[in-house]
Amino acid sequence: MASKAASTMAGNIEIRVFRDGRIQALGAGAFLLLSALLMGVYFFGRSGLDAQIAQLENNQVAFEDQFERQRRTIERLEFQVAELNLSESVSELAAADLQDVVINQQSKIAQLENEAIYYRNLMSPGAGAREVFVHRIEVAPGHQGETLNYQILLTHADPDGGKTAGRLGLKLAGTVAEGETLIDVVDAGLVDHSALDYEFRYFQNFKGALKLPEGFRPSSLQLEVTSLAGKLLEQQEVDVQMEDV
Repeated sequence: MASKAASTMAGNIEIRVFRDGRIQALGAGAFLLLSALLMGVYFFGRSGLDAQIAQLENNQVAFEDQFERQRRTIERLEFQVAELNLSESVSELAAADLQDVVINQQSKIAQLENEAIYYRNLMSPGAGAREVFVHRIEVAPGHQGETLNYQILLTHADPDGGKTAGRLGLKLAGTVAEGETLIDVVDAGLVDHSALDYEFRYFQNFKGALKLPEGFRPSSLQLEVTSLAGKLLEQQEVDVQMEDV
């Protein structure tokens, strides 16, 4: 009995030792397999990461090249803008100089025109019978119809070459809410009387703007030229375009 029990115990030990060895072998194999799998995953991921890094480096190089091209383009455009600004400045200066020349020429032309008027009046058959000539009267509505601009040119044709002196009288005919009315520009304070005094040998130009009373719509401008002695020398009336006021 004792020997049979010992034999049975020895068999159990051998079976247990064999099973423990298989378990250890399986564990070692599983460990090696897992290690190999992890190493494979690591190297595979590293190879993919290297490819991404290389792609990013290539993209960075391409971006730097594109940035450099855009920078050169911007510098070229800035230079072109600077050239255009310079050309524009030169053109503005040239235009300003040309405008000054035109204004000077216009002044000379106006002076020559006035001199021609003077000599034409001087040589006319009735020159000796008149002291002052009203050569031109121009009226035009001012800003938003609040003012009336006027320009009057007087000439003198005295064979002896003496001066003439006197005063202009300006009256505005028009309508207000109450009806038609006639306004003396000096009495109404629209212009100072000294601005309408004249004294000249050949010609004199009057230019100004009349501040219109509120609600007044002018229809005509009446002009009277009187000498210092109060003699009426010339009288004219010009229409004002109502639709333009």
